[in-house]
Order: sequence, then structure tokens, then C-alpha cells
Amino acid sequence: MQQNKKTKSAPETVVKPILVGDWNTRSTWKMAPKRTLSTLLIALVYVFFSVMASLDNPILRIIVSAAVILLVFYYQCTKGMEAGEKDAAYSEIMFDRQKEGKVLSAEDRDRCFHPLRGVFATLLGVLPFVIICLVYAFMAKPQTYQLGVIPTWMENSMLHDEVKDALGYYAVNRSMSFADGLRIVVRCLTMPFINIAGVLGNDAVLWAERLSPLFVMIAPMGFGLGYSRGHALRTRINTGIQQGVDKKKRKEQKARRKRQRSSSPERLI
Repeated sequence: MQQNKKTKSAPETVVKPILVGDWNTRSTWKMAPKRTLSTLLIALVYVFFSVMASLDNPILRIIVSAAVILLVFYYQCTKGMEAGEKDAAYSEIMFDRQKEGKVLSAEDRDRCFHPLRGVFATLLGVLPFVIICLVYAFMAKPQTYQLGVIPTWMENSMLHDEVKDALGYYAVNRSMSFADGLRIVVRCLTMPFINIAGVLGNDAVLWAERLSPLFVMIAPMGFGLGYSRGHALRTRINTGIQQGVDKKKRKEQKARRKRQRSSSPERLI
């Protein structure tokens, strides 16, 4: 006995036309300061979680550092998709207005969706940090061992000339250089990458510092990539809305047929 299997057809995708704007508009430049602030917040997250990732086990350190990078990148993608979907929805309205023959203002056109707007806004926002990392990339040098602070219990021995001469290097005060200040900023901006490189050795750390202009863009660029998916997300939402409308219609038709059957007179046999 064969059973009839009902195959459900794939839902029809609802793609509404939109009015595509420009990638370099006033709205794009308004997004750039938010991307700058977002990069600063990313650096704070990097520093906070990197303190937690300072583990003795190198494998765990790599896993935690990589997880932080992926989570921050994913969060930026979601924020970008939200902004892109909002602009895509606005572009649908502007397309309908233009189709109706209404005149659109320059401000309305500037806000319309363009897939590269998020990428360009992110590049503008992260540009100051890229410049800082780029300057330090040419100044980066291999880290060498440096003496720490002399122990307090040795301070009395420093009163003797023979001991003072032997430990005179500890008394040399080395001021922080411009490169040292840049190193602190660069490492805050790329801390998880430095932690991963630190497991591989000093040479890897040096290369991580030289590649810091690229590393500093990875997480913020998640916003730009997410924004470019804004129209696709809007299409998914429109498809879901249409599926809900169709489902409601089927329920109403089913309820109507059921009422018709119940109200029809019964046959006498």
C-alpha cells in the first residue's frame, strides 16, 4: 500500500523594486562618526576580554582570542544588516513615490540604499586608526628584554659605591618615546591578534604589529558587509510577510468551507 506524500512547494520570493541611491552621500558621511565611535568601543572590548584571555595554556589563549574577534565581527554584521534593511525599506517607499510621479527631494534620494555605502562609511570611520597603525608599522622593531625596577630591599645597598656602580643601569630613567605611545594604542586596537601572535613568538608579534593596519579594519568592516546584505534581508522580510498573508487567507477559506458544509441540509437515506 503506497502512501501519497504531499510535497510542499518552495515559497515564492517577494522581491520589491527599490530606488538605489549613491554610495557617497551626506547620509554616508553622517554614518562615519558612528563607525569611529564603534571602533573605539571595539578596542575597549578587545582590551577587556584580552585580560581574560591571558592564560598560560597557549591553545586556550588562541581559542578565546579568535572567539572574541568572531563575536565582535558578527555583532557588527548584525548592526550593519539592521541599518541596511532600514534604508532598503525606505528605498521601497521612494520607488513607489517616484512611480506615482511625485517629485523626490535630494535628501530623500541621499538616504536610499546602496550596497557599498556601509563599506565606505566604515572606511571613513576607521581611517584615523588605520593611519596610526600605519605610522607605527614603519617604526615597529623586535622587542628586546629590558630591566625592571630594582627591588626595594636593594635600595640600602645602593648607598655603597661598589654596589651603586654595578647596579647603575637601574638608576637610568628611560622616558617613553613616541613609538612606545603608538605601540600602546596599536595593541589596544588589535589586542586579540597580538595575543595569538604572542603564542608563536616575538617574530610573529612583530609581523602582527606591521600588519596592524589590516587587523584594525577586520571587525569594523563587519558593519559594511552586513549593510550590503540589507536588501536581501528586506526581501526575506517581505517574503515572510507575504507567507503570513497567504496563510491567513488559507485559514479563512478553510473556515468558510467548514461553515458552508455545516449549514447545508442533511440528506435522508
